[in-house]
Amino acid sequence: MDSDWARTSLSSLSFSSSSGQRQNQPPRPPPRSFPPYQSRQQRKQLKFYQAEANRTQTADKNRLERIEREIEKRHKDDVLKIRIHPDANMAVNMIANMTALELRREMERYGDVGEIIIEPESALVFFEARPHNIRDLVRLNIGGHRLRLELLRNHPDSRFSAESLELGAMLAEDVFCSEFMVKSAVTIHFQENKRQIKITFKHPFNETIMKYHVEMKFQDMDKGCIQVHQLGSKDEILIQLRFPPIFWRFDSKLEGSDHQKWSVNHSLRRAVDILKGGDITGIAMRDSPVEPNPTNLNAKLGRWIVFRLVIDQRYIGDVESLVDGAKRCNLFKEDSQGIEVRESSRVPRPNMEAFKPLAFEVRYMLDSALSFNYIVEYDLTAEVAEIFCALEPLKASMILEHIIWNRQRIWNLKDYLSKQAAKLKTPVKPRIVPDQCVYLRKASITPTTIYLQPPAIETSNRIIRQYLHVKDYFLRVEFSDEGSSKLWSKDSASNENNAIYNRIFAALTQGIKIGNRTYEFLSFSASQLRENSAWFYCPEGGNPTIESIHNWMGDFSRIKSIPKYAARMGQCFSSTRAIDNLSSEQVHMINDIEYNGHVFSDGCGRISEDLARMIGIELEKESMPSAFQIRLGGSKGVLALYPTLPKKMVQIRPSMEKFTVKHYVLEVIRTSSYISSYLNRQIILLLTHLGVPNEIILDLKNKHMRDLAKLETDDTTAIKVLRQNWDEHGTTKMMVEMVKAGFLQNQDPFIKNLLALFKHQQHEELAKKARILVPDGAYLLGVCDETGDLKEGEIFVQISGSEGSSKRRIIEADCIVVRCPCFHPGDVRVVRAVNRKSLAHLHDVIVFNTKGSRGIPSMCSGGDLDGDDFTVIWDERIVKKVKQHEPMDYSGQGALAAKDVTIHDIKKFFVQYAVSDNLGVIANAHLALSDQLEGGPFHSKCLKLAQLHSDAVDFPKSGIPAQITPDLRAKMYPDFMEKPPEKTYRSARILGQIFRDCSEGLESWVPQDYQQSFNKLLVIDGHEDYLADAYECKEGYDREMNSLKNQYGVKSDLEVVCGFITGIGIITNKRDRDIRKAIQGAYGGIRRKWRKELEEEFYAPDSKVVDPQNLPFLERKASAWYAVCYQDLQPGDPYTFPWVAWDILCTIAHRVRTQQLTEEEDPTRASVSGDDDNESTVIDLLGEEPLENENMRSIQSSALMDIALKRERGKISAEKRDSNLRILQQYTHSQFVTGGLTSRTWRGPQTTPSGTPLTLAVTMQKLTSEEPSSPVETVNSYDMEAPLGAYSPKKCELRPLRSAVTLQTGLQAGVISVEPDVDDKALHEILGY
Repeated sequence: MDSDWARTSLSSLSFSSSSGQRQNQPPRPPPRSFPPYQSRQQRKQLKFYQAEANRTQTADKNRLERIEREIEKRHKDDVLKIRIHPDANMAVNMIANMTALELRREMERYGDVGEIIIEPESALVFFEARPHNIRDLVRLNIGGHRLRLELLRNHPDSRFSAESLELGAMLAEDVFCSEFMVKSAVTIHFQENKRQIKITFKHPFNETIMKYHVEMKFQDMDKGCIQVHQLGSKDEILIQLRFPPIFWRFDSKLEGSDHQKWSVNHSLRRAVDILKGGDITGIAMRDSPVEPNPTNLNAKLGRWIVFRLVIDQRYIGDVESLVDGAKRCNLFKEDSQGIEVRESSRVPRPNMEAFKPLAFEVRYMLDSALSFNYIVEYDLTAEVAEIFCALEPLKASMILEHIIWNRQRIWNLKDYLSKQAAKLKTPVKPRIVPDQCVYLRKASITPTTIYLQPPAIETSNRIIRQYLHVKDYFLRVEFSDEGSSKLWSKDSASNENNAIYNRIFAALTQGIKIGNRTYEFLSFSASQLRENSAWFYCPEGGNPTIESIHNWMGDFSRIKSIPKYAARMGQCFSSTRAIDNLSSEQVHMINDIEYNGHVFSDGCGRISEDLARMIGIELEKESMPSAFQIRLGGSKGVLALYPTLPKKMVQIRPSMEKFTVKHYVLEVIRTSSYISSYLNRQIILLLTHLGVPNEIILDLKNKHMRDLAKLETDDTTAIKVLRQNWDEHGTTKMMVEMVKAGFLQNQDPFIKNLLALFKHQQHEELAKKARILVPDGAYLLGVCDETGDLKEGEIFVQISGSEGSSKRRIIEADCIVVRCPCFHPGDVRVVRAVNRKSLAHLHDVIVFNTKGSRGIPSMCSGGDLDGDDFTVIWDERIVKKVKQHEPMDYSGQGALAAKDVTIHDIKKFFVQYAVSDNLGVIANAHLALSDQLEGGPFHSKCLKLAQLHSDAVDFPKSGIPAQITPDLRAKMYPDFMEKPPEKTYRSARILGQIFRDCSEGLESWVPQDYQQSFNKLLVIDGHEDYLADAYECKEGYDREMNSLKNQYGVKSDLEVVCGFITGIGIITNKRDRDIRKAIQGAYGGIRRKWRKELEEEFYAPDSKVVDPQNLPFLERKASAWYAVCYQDLQPGDPYTFPWVAWDILCTIAHRVRTQQLTEEEDPTRASVSGDDDNESTVIDLLGEEPLENENMRSIQSSALMDIALKRERGKISAEKRDSNLRILQQYTHSQFVTGGLTSRTWRGPQTTPSGTPLTLAVTMQKLTSEEPSSPVETVNSYDMEAPLGAYSPKKCELRPLRSAVTLQTGLQAGVISVEPDVDDKALHEILGY
């Protein structure tokens, strides 16, 4: 009889001494012998209860024996799940009062415990294998209290046992080389809900048994990586991974903090080796450097990434379940054949000595291919070494680079090398590096291996430019977790990741050995610290030493804070473009603007107009920017245009100067530009809790979605949407011009795919980031008001928008200003945008007031003006609903002081940051809790997280980590954060609605091949002369594009060109926006290089601009570039090469359309006029878009004044003449189309060095519905006598021309200059407006 009552009745029975009848209370246990005074009835009753007790004891004994037998029947490695029930009320209290850790310690006496869960009246215990002390377990007694066991059934998604586990590599597609085998406690668990496979095993270590856990993430597996074969009565599972899995080692000393739940995961310590003896903490601190192929590890976990398991037939059902799950996850390989297994001891070892004579660049590339497992060590035979030694180093490196970029395993390396070497019979030219760029090597260090990246294009920095002669000895090093994961930190008190951090510190202190070079730690920039990356340098062979480089960088001795010392050194490693080497007389120090103890000019200085114009020309900007983020010696920050400064001069402030240095090279990181404004999750979260109705946000989202739906089919919508999404790199501008030139209608694959890619990116960012376009807004660089004309709470905003400088608009409205990341309700500031004439020279920046109690930037998430961007929105539907909240105090904690900072201190801080960086954890917790808690970001927990996030942002400078407590961590996450299903709930708030609305129908982007894409009309006469050169150029361009594309694992050339990246396939810690920025920067260098290759032969003598006389030849060459890509275009072929000259191709396309229209109206009329005897040829280009006369004049004045205001006495320098000609050429090529001008005309010849005059006629047309019968207006001509020549308009009139009205202006130019005594008013008259 199995009941609670039966087990407890004898121990609680009581009797009545008078009546002998049973009372309400159970009687006490009777004695063994019956006293003579007991009645017969009492004795009969006692016999009954004693018999009942005997039956209960027998039943209980049988039940325990049955449980014992059932457990013993199970396999020794099977999981056992039991529930513990109390036998009495005292036991109930005992379980309720126990912690999970205490119960675990009790249960460990019986077997390996995997998980403990304390419930109100019971407890769940999960044993990882069959307990070794079954008899005592089923008779469980804790603290004198007996507990009852209940066996539970295993979950269908359960693990099962394997006879053996082997690690190794594939020698051929059907040959497995076994490097390591274990047979103890091997289990495999296919966890489909967690998107991973988990394997466990035991391995002896000294006198103990170590237990290991292996996690294989689905995201790090390739399609068809799992095979299952039959081995007689057994099964064989083969798993081939792309990256090494994560290894853990069980350590019972590690304990969790949750009192109600404990699992084995709380006691796992990261492992980088499988221990056989020696140091138990993971990786010992050794004297030898870190190497790609280390000899001091017991197991090469980074190279042995093929796992083989042998499964007993009793688990055939579990294997079938695993196969079904693998098929659902697209991981199973159908119809795979069996494999041959070879033990490594029977495979000939590679002869590495034969490869020592190879040049370093070849040895590096060989190690690179090995690190990615595209070849294995067993491929490195003596024959392979002979082939490599016989090849030129450049050819050998190219072959190896080809292996790496193809990302495919080479099964017969010897044959592959022979075939590739035969193809490279002609000499191979070294690559030409674009200006301001450099080829650099990069190493990614993970816990178990080192990935060596092939040299790739990077924007250079101050150090690389100074030591360009030894650039080959610099190495970028990034520390990451296995796969593509960022190093994840824990509380600083935890030591479960010590093995990883010891490996990082070993690399920093002992260096990294690659081939015969040992690279040592040099420094890191601020962005590199966030990405866990740094610069290393090899000082061997007479190179400059680490110490000499540090001394050249500057004097940091007065900095007594380790984090600040590291940050200041990092300034020298910012990716920049060098503009000019200034003298000390050109750099002046001025005071900061301070009020009420606040610095309003923090990080903002001044720059002269001449220097600003020079930067604009150097960076190929169409108009002069108003502000520049710079590095200048030991100073950093932003320089804003200040027109009254003379010549080339800058003024910096104390808040900008960080350390002292002896050189003043002006370096530019970026310039100010107009960028469209977007909402994101953080901004939406704050706005909706500050009073903005959800309907306003959803209306903006819906409008954005409707426009995107028509993007690929309607020219007008495409132009409108692209203009609303203006970007700083000019990608959307190029797309607008291509649409206007008719390439979309012609189904050109380049513009069609760019539009599809743009649409996909916008759609994806709507779903995943709630990135919603706000047309009435902008994203601008912040500067300060130098005039003092702005009052407290006022800003000045003048935007160019998509129309460029011709249609600048000054905003006069109430606005909100916000800076991301933003977590506190006070980060959203309501301000007033006003018009101030004194600030009219500033555009595409947000000018903040320098008066009041506190600066607006400091209220916006603790911002400043040293390069921060701000979102400003003047949509009155949003602004008028916002109820402003008090800002947070972002003063932060003071930096920890040190007596004398050493490089060793900086190395330790690098590791400390990796250990303690909680920035991402805090941000995720804030987003999740704001969605869950009443009040959202106003809840006390969210306000604490906002402060913690500010502390975490300051950590790189303060050295004080932000510690997040368990109560502030999120336990569950809203669906829009896309966490694992078991931790996800459906969000009922607006972010959840946006996510679900926009996720519907979101698919991966794949480039499409479009029929009839070749436009024969773009292939003009004379292009044949440039075809041979075009083929050679295309080959070089494609090679560089492939290199850049593969550097970041980008799938398509189109993504590289436009920066709309759909995904990357590399190991990196960089954020998506940083990767996009890096790709666009590198592609900018490639584009500039090939644009120079296109134009250089047509430059005017002693000039760097194209001679207008040579424009027809330039067009023919551009046409040849188009032809070599498009004439025989096959599916999958790259075709981005000719679009380096997109503006020239658009010019040809416009002319073709004009010719077609003209011939339709009057077939007898010639579209191009001129003859051989006439040195003047006029080409009219007719477009579509109407343009008002006042807009014509506005655009005309913009470019001409840029040139005319270059006043100097005497003949101007050749450099300035080239700059002016470049401005004029850029204007006539691009601004006409961008501004809506619909035709233009070139007329030659060009000015020569001997002074031959240039006549340049610019024709601007617009379509009209009425045909004028007579001249509309005549403007008088003006002449100006100037010794060196000047602008002299010959005529400026409106005259009838069929159905069009044309404004034609003739400009006579000798050497381009204007005498300084000509004032602005006279100059306006001279130019005819």
